[in-house]
Amino acid sequence: MLDNFLLSFIPLFVAFDAIGILPIYIKFTASLDGVKRKKQLRDSIFTSFITTLLFVIVGNKILTYLGISIKDFFIAGGVVLFIIAVKDIVTGRSEPVMEDDMFGVVPLGVPLLAGPAVLTTSIIIRNNYGFYMFMISLIINLIICWIILKFSEFILKFLGKKFIEALSKVFALIIASIAVMFIRKGLTG
Repeated sequence: MLDNFLLSFIPLFVAFDAIGILPIYIKFTASLDGVKRKKQLRDSIFTSFITTLLFVIVGNKILTYLGISIKDFFIAGGVVLFIIAVKDIVTGRSEPVMEDDMFGVVPLGVPLLAGPAVLTTSIIIRNNYGFYMFMISLIINLIICWIILKFSEFILKFLGKKFIEALSKVFALIIASIAVMFIRKGLTG
């Protein structure tokens, strides 16, 4: 049971990459007062949760309807994750252009937190380890994201921006490795 939890928790933790989002979050919430900052954070976590949950529930039904097997999804998801990871390693994460009242929903909730990596990883975790294990992993990961973003200024001051950017690149490399594992599992069936 612990192995299944770790195998479902770790890929989601890496895919969420809350540490990599820190500089963007700080940049776009720096001018907000405490109440607005809390609202943006709450909106982002709620949006990420609902989007990921709906994708896993409805996405599975759509895949079944279209005749797409889990092996197919492993390969396609692995390729998409790999491209995302390589893009992040080579070019870096693209930043939103302007501050907005909806920043917590778009782009922070979706696609920065619940982006393609999280959605792809979530559906694969649900199919491999079950809905219960997926939900536990999702909720714990979103709590961790909330804590990291809640204390973002302190974390950035403590670790430094360059260290956070380097850590984000390491996470992107781990995502690439997970992507290769997904492709391998899809091919071996």
